[in-house]
Amino acid sequence: MQLRHLRRLLATEPTLRHTRIGVRAVVERLARVERAPLAVADSTASVREGLHHERLVLRSPVRGSFDGTLLAPSDAAPGPNATPRPAVLVLGGRNARLDQLTGDVPPDHPDRNVAEQLARAGFVTLAFDHGIGGGLDAGRRAGRDEGTLLAHAFALTGRSLLGALTGDALGALDVLAAHPRVDPLRIGLFGHSLGAAVALHTALLSGRRDLPLCAAGHIGTYPALFERLLTGHEGAVLPGILEYADLPDLYGGLAPAPLQLQYGTADSYLDPDDARAAADAVRETYASTGAEAEVHALDMGHGTHVGHAADFFTRTLTVTRHRQHTDPQVPAQRIHFEVDERRTVLDRVDAALSSGVLTQGPQVARFEELARPWTGTGTAAVASGSAALEIALRIIGVAGRTVLVPVNTFFATAASAVRAGASVRFVDIELDGLGMDPDALRAALERHPDTAAVLPVHIGGIVSPSLDPALDLCRRRGIPVVEDAAHAFGATLDGRPAGSFGRFGAFSFYPTKVAVSGEGGLLSAGSADDLEQVRRWRDHGKSAQGSTLHDRPGGNWRLSELHAAVGTVDLERFSGTLAARRALAARYDVLLADVPGIRPHAVPAAADSNYYKYLAYLDPEGPLDRPLLKKLLRERHGVALAGEVYDHLLCDHPQFASRRHLDSADGPFERARWFARHHVALPLYPSLTETEQVRVVTALRSELP
Repeated sequence: MQLRHLRRLLATEPTLRHTRIGVRAVVERLARVERAPLAVADSTASVREGLHHERLVLRSPVRGSFDGTLLAPSDAAPGPNATPRPAVLVLGGRNARLDQLTGDVPPDHPDRNVAEQLARAGFVTLAFDHGIGGGLDAGRRAGRDEGTLLAHAFALTGRSLLGALTGDALGALDVLAAHPRVDPLRIGLFGHSLGAAVALHTALLSGRRDLPLCAAGHIGTYPALFERLLTGHEGAVLPGILEYADLPDLYGGLAPAPLQLQYGTADSYLDPDDARAAADAVRETYASTGAEAEVHALDMGHGTHVGHAADFFTRTLTVTRHRQHTDPQVPAQRIHFEVDERRTVLDRVDAALSSGVLTQGPQVARFEELARPWTGTGTAAVASGSAALEIALRIIGVAGRTVLVPVNTFFATAASAVRAGASVRFVDIELDGLGMDPDALRAALERHPDTAAVLPVHIGGIVSPSLDPALDLCRRRGIPVVEDAAHAFGATLDGRPAGSFGRFGAFSFYPTKVAVSGEGGLLSAGSADDLEQVRRWRDHGKSAQGSTLHDRPGGNWRLSELHAAVGTVDLERFSGTLAARRALAARYDVLLADVPGIRPHAVPAAADSNYYKYLAYLDPEGPLDRPLLKKLLRERHGVALAGEVYDHLLCDHPQFASRRHLDSADGPFERARWFARHHVALPLYPSLTETEQVRVVTALRSELP
């Protein structure tokens, strides 16, 4: 038998045992919940024995139609002056029938009608049919448990029955929150047995960190439940979870959200000692966060103490919560990959590891192929945006000569030229498209006749119309242009993509950028010979691919297959990313139209920005300076503004502040200084919600005069 093998596996300590970090992410990945919004397809209301009853037909694009019942005290009628009530989503056990949970038929156990009892205690409740009973033909089932058969069938697709049940519960949670009788800030979860497992995973994946959870009849350790007691049900566990976390670790991952655990000391499905030890572990984890987990070990079997549950929800839900305390912070940046996208990344990393090709393999080639439609030219992937700039300048041959860069850009633009052996000089910007000012560039070219290259920068994702006259100035002098397009992947000017104007375009795929690979960069070029030179420079200057001879001082500027695995997945979804960023920017334009003290930057008509940054200007005469405004938004409203582009000019960095890098005639850079002093960048990323945008603008309105 395989018991010895199984016991060895079960004895392995989960990798997340000593930390709550990552529990929610692991649950999300293993559950593979298909988030599908539930619609109320039909509703029939009545009042019976002092309770408002709503029979609901819930429709899911994943599951189809199924039944639900909403109960509420009959005096909780909706209306303009009505006070919304706290609510509880009730998730029954495997054998619990919907009509028993709601008291429509006499319950087979005194505590089975939880939804009805909680409604009589003053809560709005919603319960629904799990859909794991009566769906399979009884003859073919031959007495086997339907839930077990469903769990095995879900496993064939790499998914789980628990994930499907959790998806239903997440949808039901949204239905409950949207109901006119319900206060959406005061909602809790109740679950018994299998329902407690569903409630636990729903709480972990809901996105809210404050949902009160009462879980009855579901505590212990997975090894005891599934190997020693043989009472565990396949529908109550995620495949592979014990590699990362045991059941007490999952409950601990909820801290500090209110939690009540109930279990019966005479419960035949549990071992009292195992349940007690698991509950103590949950208590310990909660205590480490300064919170308390409430545990009731009760003289009962596999049941529920509804009175304790009602008391728990009364304490945790009857006080109205304030959004500023319950809402998570709106961060300056949020990188989000859906579960299926993360799994695709993992599959590609696994393919690289199994092949042994960890750099410059098929993932890198695919990354370059996916980037090409967005650059308009051929591409070569490199280790970073900084590496891209330096390689381009080394190919041009700037050593001992001057490279002109805008004075307002990231340090790497100028530092790459210095590393390539050039002397850097700075040029002021224009304020419409934030590009190099053509008049300032013309004057700099006249002052520095040894100029080897010009590096215009597409600040904030805007390809400025000033690029055309700058290109013309360089073309007439035979000076190559390298576009620093680190901000501008997907941005265009007159329909032409960033990176297609100069001899080279240099892109960054750092995590803050619009497209990401973790670490990574890209060079675009119209010349096949230039791209071949890039490939030699990035691989230690080899004279040819696969050669052991080197003919130039290249570097280790390769992009790894592991980073390319991330990058390919991100580029495969980039059209959606770009559309989302532009839609968010358009919404900010509308929301900010009447907010005093702030003015959005108007993107030139010829430029189609990717909105790497959503830029706006504070009133120069206003009483608030930028650091104070950022502090007030963060501390009072939980809103973090994005980083500026940029708050310090290059000429003010210690590296460039000496006269060796400055020409007094280049300054005083008045336009760049004005921009650096007055602009702000609002949070903008594809996962930003409309509610979060409204919150950002409301916070600005409250703090600006």
